Amino acid sequence: MKFRSLMILAALVTGAACASQGAATSGGSRNLVTATELATVGDVHLYDALTRVRPTMLQPRIGGGTTGVSAVPVTVFFDGMQMMEGVQSLREIAAKNIAEVRFLEPQQASARFGGNQANGALVVTSKK
Repeated sequence: MKFRSLMILAALVTGAACASQGAATSGGSRNLVTATELATVGDVHLYDALTRVRPTMLQPRIGGGTTGVSAVPVTVFFDGMQMMEGVQSLREIAAKNIAEVRFLEPQQASARFGGNQANGALVVTSKK
């Protein structure tokens, strides 16, 4: 009887952990942050909001160059326009004004925006 109780408890803990992880990643999508999720972090700029809900979106990817391997930040597009300051430009945007932020893998980003988007892209869409 004691063994069965322990097995049930283990199953409940595992289920709760899986459920909370899915909720934290916007239904399981690690590449999308919605306005609903951004609203949970309060009145902050987008950079801080993303560090709280999806910090991996802001991390530089490892890329190869002529001088070897280096950390290269992702390209940022805000309403279709490339932000020249990259992820630092997100410090100037209020999270409450954003409809969604989507990370595109390198191949997707290159197909959508052209050129060599070797590190992928963050596509920020404002509320209109």
